[in-house]
Amino acid sequence: MIDFRSLVKAGVHFGHQKNRWCPRMAPYIWGTKNNIHLIDVSKTAFLLEQAAAFLKSVAAQGLPILWVGTKKAAKDAVVRAGVDLSMPYVSHRWIGGTLSNFGQVKKSVTRCLHFEDILSKSEQFPHYTKKELNVFQKIVGRLDKNVGGIKKLTWPVGALVVVDVFKEQSAVKEAVAMGVPIVALVDTNCDPSHISYVIPANDDAPRAVNVVLDYLIEAAREGKAIAQSIGKVQAHAVEQVDTVEQADYSDLLEDEKVVEKEVVSTRGRSVGNAEGSERDHSSSKKPFSKTPRNSSFRKGGKQ
Repeated sequence: MIDFRSLVKAGVHFGHQKNRWCPRMAPYIWGTKNNIHLIDVSKTAFLLEQAAAFLKSVAAQGLPILWVGTKKAAKDAVVRAGVDLSMPYVSHRWIGGTLSNFGQVKKSVTRCLHFEDILSKSEQFPHYTKKELNVFQKIVGRLDKNVGGIKKLTWPVGALVVVDVFKEQSAVKEAVAMGVPIVALVDTNCDPSHISYVIPANDDAPRAVNVVLDYLIEAAREGKAIAQSIGKVQAHAVEQVDTVEQADYSDLLEDEKVVEKEVVSTRGRSVGNAEGSERDHSSSKKPFSKTPRNSSFRKGGKQ
């Protein structure tokens, strides 16, 4: 479990003002100081451990985890999570339909990849003018901002990690509608009712966000390592099965050849025996001889 002191040092326990709170966050609030709610750090650590274990299990299954954080305090941490883990992330703007209408969003991703391919091969195949290439560069920049992080997004999505539930309401609604589990940093002004794994924490301070996300990133990295090791074991097992099947097949072919030789030899023997018996039978038979007719009849005429 994460150290309480690191959480307090990062300012994870600071919430919002009392007049901006959500009553459903009352179980996670420890008290108030200077008209500001203070989050119970022990509950934060306990729930963070549960969320980390869940993300580890999801990554171990080989499912993608979508990291979402478009506010300034979470952008760097979300990008780092996506790049380090090679997982999809959203750090600029949530595109409506990313989960509920992924087929249409995938078209924008394909368009971005198409123009990137044109720009990468522009020197090798100079079919476009400089002005056209500049236009393509602007299109790629705009698309990369919006959908650059979800190029590797595949369905089904294992989990959604959200920083600031209040700001990312669209992402939360789509995840709830599609049945995707949500792991979220929830501050005292947010509603945790639709969140699968609540992490009560300060979502406005970059240090607090970095501490929580670093712990989740480490758990996801461990799960991904488990998935890779399982994949290697399965690949090795498949190779062994293939080699055994090939060996069995070669042995079967050899056995078939031996059987064919035995069948041919037995057929030859049976044919030879049959011919010999026919010869013996023909030699044992008496030669056919006609009985001589009456000599008088042979000479003809009645006497």
